[in-house]
Amino acid sequence: MDPGNVQVKEAPRPPARRRAVLAMLSITLIWGWAFVWMKQAVSAGDAWLQRVAPDSAAGGAFEVRGLLTTIGVFMTLRFLAAAGVLALLSSRARANLDGAAWRGGILLGGLLLCGFFLQMIGLESLSASVSAFLTSLYVLFTAAVVAVTARRAPSGPLLVGVLLATLGAAYIGGPPQLTFGTGEWLTIASAFVFALHIVVTDRVTRRVDPMAITLTSFVVVALGSMALCGFGLASEHTPALARVGELIADRQFLIALSAASLFATLIAISFMNLFQRELTPVRAAIIYAIEPVWASLIAIGIGMDQADSWLFFGGGLLLAGNLVAEIRLSGRGARPSS
Repeated sequence: MDPGNVQVKEAPRPPARRRAVLAMLSITLIWGWAFVWMKQAVSAGDAWLQRVAPDSAAGGAFEVRGLLTTIGVFMTLRFLAAAGVLALLSSRARANLDGAAWRGGILLGGLLLCGFFLQMIGLESLSASVSAFLTSLYVLFTAAVVAVTARRAPSGPLLVGVLLATLGAAYIGGPPQLTFGTGEWLTIASAFVFALHIVVTDRVTRRVDPMAITLTSFVVVALGSMALCGFGLASEHTPALARVGELIADRQFLIALSAASLFATLIAISFMNLFQRELTPVRAAIIYAIEPVWASLIAIGIGMDQADSWLFFGGGLLLAGNLVAEIRLSGRGARPSS
């Protein structure tokens, strides 16, 4: 990239940071719904596989390849649709598709692809609330990555905010019911990948146009998902490609796909790339940790769960973590260094 084209970012003013905080909060609400949508998509895929290949449904190879097929179809269509709509609506994204945008998109898209696949495979054997909690470990991982790369620990208030947010996410649905099986470890791995994505997003979107990065990352995730879907289909244990249309036509799958594509992908990731750069990665991760609160409230609202005192306890800790971090930063015109 030509250094002359690099835009030096000015220290954000308080109103810009407040807008960024509000944008991050809206992302957490959308992603709270996303756990429900992804769970619905995986459940619809399980029902489809049982329907089109009942004789093979008990086999381990079928389960692995079949799950890859379901997730691959979901992710391919989710990100292709988001990329198409963004390319149609954003002249800014189209105008800035240079080499730097593609390099950044490959990096961010690769992390998104890895994180979402690990998360969705883990979600197949976990509840939405447990998955949301384990995913929220990216708060701790983000702080650790920043500390290692900057060779400096986050400031005291931010570190307290990280710990409070993580504890709040852990107890939002009661004491964590974890067996640390394959699903849990895959989700923890996805949390680490998402932490890397948060840190890399902060760095890349300061040098390259955020909307162009968003578009290229969508294309990268869609192409990668298509390849993994092909791997899943290339087996005698999975249905033929011609039967995939039956999955896409499934009402539950189609609703989950449409919602995830429009809200959790197009809107949420665009907001993330546009506004997260106004905050530090650790501060952004603390805000993102509110996601399990929304996931729990949504699950209660649609009858998947019931409210209890743990919701208020965990939610209170999450709120306290954000307040500690926000009080530390209030009144500062410049972006904090850690």
